[in-house]
Amino acid sequence: MKAPRINRSLEMREILSKDFSDTPLQEVLTHFAQRAQYHQTLQQALELIGFSHFANEIFIGEVTPSGQVRLLTRHASIISRVKNKLPSILHFFREAGFQVCEIQLKISPGAQADAIAQEVPPNSPPLQMTDTQMQSWETLLKETDPESPTFDAIQKLLSSAKKHRQRHPS
Repeated sequence: MKAPRINRSLEMREILSKDFSDTPLQEVLTHFAQRAQYHQTLQQALELIGFSHFANEIFIGEVTPSGQVRLLTRHASIISRVKNKLPSILHFFREAGFQVCEIQLKISPGAQADAIAQEVPPNSPPLQMTDTQMQSWETLLKETDPESPTFDAIQKLLSSAKKHRQRHPS
């Protein structure tokens, strides 16, 4: 005998109508709603300054409590074009009611890792590094956010260089 099928789909309004105050879920929902407002304001600002064609290429990254907003893109060429318009975008955020004191435009960490992967051909010989180079990379690794793809790329680079040293001591 088959068990009756339970309808598991819920309307979003049913989920959001529940009282989640003082729960971690409320914090997540609030954060999500705020990021959506930032994104909408960014889209409006880009349209206002005549860069609406970049709307799908620039997105909200980190937003700090101190009022810094990091915008991310996958293309360095966009940074050079939009960099001079950051004061206008900042002004637009302030006019929209956000307490923003600084806007930075950076290349997305994922795009950097992709660029690194594309630069080194898969069959290239392992890197030979001097002691000074190894120390520099290890220092950079300590200063890099462990959650970023750059951190993983540096770890792989150091691991490859160390394996090469073990096989071919100087």
